[in-house]
Amino acid sequence: MKDKKTLDPLLILFLGAAPALGATTDVRAALGMGCAALITMLLSGLVMSLLGKILPQSAKVPAAILVTAGFVSLLQLLLAAFLPNVFQMLGVYLAVLAVNLLTFRQAEAPSLKENLLTGLCFTLLLFLTAAVREIFGSASFAGLSIDFLADYKIPVLVKAPGGLMIYAFVAALCLRLFPDRMALEGFTAQAAGDPQEGE
Repeated sequence: MKDKKTLDPLLILFLGAAPALGATTDVRAALGMGCAALITMLLSGLVMSLLGKILPQSAKVPAAILVTAGFVSLLQLLLAAFLPNVFQMLGVYLAVLAVNLLTFRQAEAPSLKENLLTGLCFTLLLFLTAAVREIFGSASFAGLSIDFLADYKIPVLVKAPGGLMIYAFVAALCLRLFPDRMALEGFTAQAAGDPQEGE
């Protein structure tokens, strides 16, 4: 299975689905969450790639948790100081990144390139989901009103059931367009830490 590449663990294992659903009622919040996750994965991956050379195997998971939580806390402080509106839109979902399986998995990724691609796919999926939810659920885009849709908006789309439905449609579309990058076979076992499946 080493020769296969995955499109995004968010699409396959639904890691990170909580922020994907919670931060996609507004395009601005979705992009903010995507960028925060991307930065966290890149920095955590960089630090863990250095620490991985000196840490024993049993200490890597606790170290990944501490490193990830540290970078998420730093991002929270920076957003609160310089982008307070985005910080308020993300709310508790930004803090969820500190205990998110997606960021933990990517903290131990073998390369920064994989972290970059995963973060970009995550951001793209958030943007597409948020665009559909905001345009058709709130008749707006990035906070700007779309007057001709005001009488046709579907309020359920900005609620949890509508978010789950749109997220599922977007994920299904992405997987349909990129079937050769799914690599479902054995991927769940690899993510769970089964070394035999990864050989």
